[in-house]
Amino acid sequence: MKSFTPLLFCILFLFSCSKKYNDNKTEKPKPVLIKIGYYPTFHLPAETIINFSEKYLIFYSPVSYNPPPPPPPLKENGQKWSIEEKMEHLKYIDERPELQPFKVNLSQNDIERIQRISDSFKSEDFNDKDLKPAMDGMSTNIIILYSNGKLVQINPMNAPNEKQRALYGEVLDLLFEKNTHKNNSVILQKIKTYH
Repeated sequence: MKSFTPLLFCILFLFSCSKKYNDNKTEKPKPVLIKIGYYPTFHLPAETIINFSEKYLIFYSPVSYNPPPPPPPLKENGQKWSIEEKMEHLKYIDERPELQPFKVNLSQNDIERIQRISDSFKSEDFNDKDLKPAMDGMSTNIIILYSNGKLVQINPMNAPNEKQRALYGEVLDLLFEKNTHKNNSVILQKIKTYH
């Protein structure tokens, strides 16, 4: 009888461990990292990384900043730029400022806003194979890393479906809320006009 009690305890322990293991196997994988690239045709590209595990967001440019130089002066009659042409070039530069990268911590509420959308993705929301490229607009690229190690890349180009648009739109809204630099405000506003 003495050996029966420890044996019964061991069997119950193994059964409960097995049940927990099986419960974990059926849990749906969760996103742990999302990267969204915004590539507008006539403005600077920007990318965002959201890390769910460590609860932070990074906003940066994937290219170096290289403002366009002014066009050369007209050679006819030695004519130089007019004041209007100079002002137009300055306005062009002002609409394309240098992006100031930043990293901010996210609250659990911020994380849940993004997770609600990403968790609602169905298999058709990962499909980008039948798209035809558009000549202009904003191309997007979405990468999602899941807790089971699966990596998904979606290139909806200029034609994201409703859920893809909702995901990058919610991330864009979060960027507006967290941004503190005026250059980034200009860049984000330009991206939003493509939305």
